[in-house]
Amino acid sequence: MSRRWVPIYMTIYALSASSNYFFVKFGLDYSSPLVYMSVRYLLAGVVLIMISMIINGNYHIIFNRDVVLLSLFSSIATALWAYGLVYIDPGSSAIFGYTMPLFAIPLSILLLNEKPSKASILGTALGLIGVLIYGLSAVSRGVSLLGSVITVVNALFWALYSIYFRKLSNYNGLIVVSSMFIFGSVVMAIAALAMYMYGDRLALSVDWGFNFMDYLMGTSVIGGSVLFLVWYLMVNSVGVANVTAYIFTVPALTLILNYIIMGIRPTINEVIGALIMFIGIYLASAGTVKGHGA
Repeated sequence: MSRRWVPIYMTIYALSASSNYFFVKFGLDYSSPLVYMSVRYLLAGVVLIMISMIINGNYHIIFNRDVVLLSLFSSIATALWAYGLVYIDPGSSAIFGYTMPLFAIPLSILLLNEKPSKASILGTALGLIGVLIYGLSAVSRGVSLLGSVITVVNALFWALYSIYFRKLSNYNGLIVVSSMFIFGSVVMAIAALAMYMYGDRLALSVDWGFNFMDYLMGTSVIGGSVLFLVWYLMVNSVGVANVTAYIFTVPALTLILNYIIMGIRPTINEVIGALIMFIGIYLASAGTVKGHGA
């Protein structure tokens, strides 16, 4: 893949990821979180299977222990993210969700026996301070504490997902992600059915109107298939280490869209906290990459 396409890929990635918060937020007015995310995963998986067949000329679902764990962690992270969005705005969800690297670094030490550099330790500490500043300011202006905590826990499972995705680096990325989407769809559908059978009569609720279908297609195609496809293309072009720093455009852009679409203006303390968090995560990620010669 040519490197000259990377800025275009990054622009598409940032727009897809940021808009996805709003597709899900508004779609939750018409569906329970588990059903919404289960259908989203199914549609995104089917589209990626078709794309993989076009690019690779064939397709086969990967089924092994790591893919099962990948699907489980991804499903839990996605479900928690959606439940968090019931309570908080997309901008806060993006900030709290993108604390993922702060969890991924210590988890990679425990699970992959990686050795942290001084930069990664400093960056993690700085990132946590930024999250604390942002979180205290956001909650003080009325952002739900419950939604904030749920979204931070989502970041923990997102970190576990990212680690197991690295363990599957020898496989084709499109096939891994599409397999994860299909298995994850089943996991969330079973969870929704179990909740319904145990008394939650809203667990399977869906209003299949035109508005919901618009949001569903937006999160499934733009925020699902397109998002993972352009990430795959970027990584294949320049490597994951060179694109990691650019992911911070997503929460920053989401905060801007949060103001434009929903009229929610971040406070000065929230902006300062977010900037400190971004700097910390950048240092932590760069320190990890440098320390391993990637």
